[in-house]
Amino acid sequence: MTDTASPIIRPMNLPELLDRSIRLYRQNFLKFIGIFAIPYIPLMFLQTVVSFFYSRSLLNGISTNPSNPLTPEMLRTLSGSLVIAFVQFILVQGIATAALTRAVANNYTGKPVGILDSYRTLSTSWFRLILAMIVIFFIIIILMVWMFIPCVGWFSGPGILFFIGLAVNPLVAPVVSLEKLGVLSSLRRAWDLARSRFWWLLGCVFVLTLLGQLIVSGPVYLLNFILQAALSALTISFDLKLAITTLLPAITSMFMSLLYVPLQLTVMTVVYFDLRARSEGLDLAIQMTGAETDSDNGQVNLPEISNQSSIPLLTGLDIGRFAILSLGAVAFYFLIVIVLILISMAAIS
Repeated sequence: MTDTASPIIRPMNLPELLDRSIRLYRQNFLKFIGIFAIPYIPLMFLQTVVSFFYSRSLLNGISTNPSNPLTPEMLRTLSGSLVIAFVQFILVQGIATAALTRAVANNYTGKPVGILDSYRTLSTSWFRLILAMIVIFFIIIILMVWMFIPCVGWFSGPGILFFIGLAVNPLVAPVVSLEKLGVLSSLRRAWDLARSRFWWLLGCVFVLTLLGQLIVSGPVYLLNFILQAALSALTISFDLKLAITTLLPAITSMFMSLLYVPLQLTVMTVVYFDLRARSEGLDLAIQMTGAETDSDNGQVNLPEISNQSSIPLLTGLDIGRFAILSLGAVAFYFLIVIVLILISMAAIS
């Protein structure tokens, strides 16, 4: 079934793209948050409680037997934390991320779906997304080893690692969720889309990263600072102090992440459409054929466009860009070190 109202998809500059994404997020605020919250909130509450008991058992073990702080309680809570982290990886990073990406795509193309409908459209995309994330994890491990190779690794490794982590990885969810490709093909697809607008995409994800730090990390750091100052002046039990310093920052982080992650996925899904519009003419194809919706599951089906890349996996231009990124990262690191040294010297004097 084809919707007669064609969605407005066209290449945009960065301010326009962010504006479109934020408006889409605001219009579907409760829906997008609800999709992500279904598995996220229960698992985060469980993880927070288990982390509290783990911290308490660890500190108690250190105070009673510093030479061997391992206790049966600590091992049980650590095992529980690992199990919850694994379940969270499956349900949140896999299923919820795929469902939210599909919901954003459906709403962006003018074919909105509800919270539960977004999960019903998944099929096997969540499983492929998890496998793709596992492959990326091993790629990152290999690149971390590569960075220690003299000369070539030093100059290219940090840049490739930075690009994959910040630019390629966020595009994997839209590619896996919206295109019928295998795991390795999806990763290659995300790689090709990302490097089609290399510097523009890095600027976009840099803005998103700063926004995430302000929305998620900023309130947590501020709360920790306030708690440390307030609790130092109070005479309360150890367990109560540990509960406050563990639970309140965790709940704050959970709440702010619940607000930010759907926005991040919304932006990256719109980025995916923008990259395809620029490199493949997706906007013209949709105007000509429309974005169809599967009558069985409500999933949006984009027009078929050949995604076979004739460009080599790694080109000289790519290596040059990664070298520039690596040198920039090193220069930024030394700049931060110099600033910290100057601040320390000024404080001492």
